Amino acid sequence: MADQDVVLDTSAVISFLSDEDGADRVENHLLKARKGSLTVYLSFATIAEVFSSAIKREGRERAELYVASIKSWQVKWVHSSEPLCLSAGALKVKYKMSFADSFIAATALHLDAVLVHKDPEFDALKAILPMESLPYKRGREM
Repeated sequence: MADQDVVLDTSAVISFLSDEDGADRVENHLLKARKGSLTVYLSFATIAEVFSSAIKREGRERAELYVASIKSWQVKWVHSSEPLCLSAGALKVKYKMSFADSFIAATALHLDAVLVHKDPEFDALKAILPMESLPYKRGREM
């Protein structure tokens, strides 16, 4: 039996790229995707968030390396559509989420996939969305 498909939030992607706590779990999902036992999805919003975050923290050259690395992964990209936009908009209002997080959560909901993250903003969605929480960074726990 195949594992349940996952959507990696930006925080999970950054965790893996920066070798933070939880990186091993993200790596495990990526290895399973390469073997074909699950599908890993990434939202279009993730690439923008990873790129901008890396530019701020580590400079443009490192950000471009991160993007090249992500593009080599065995993942399926989910791009914007009207149904996804409407779901993201509803989540953004109801749960007071950021723009990118609302699209990432809507992606997981539309795909019936597990959201893998380390962002306490998603905790409000536990009742409607299966998720795998990676260890939060110190100072981010709620």
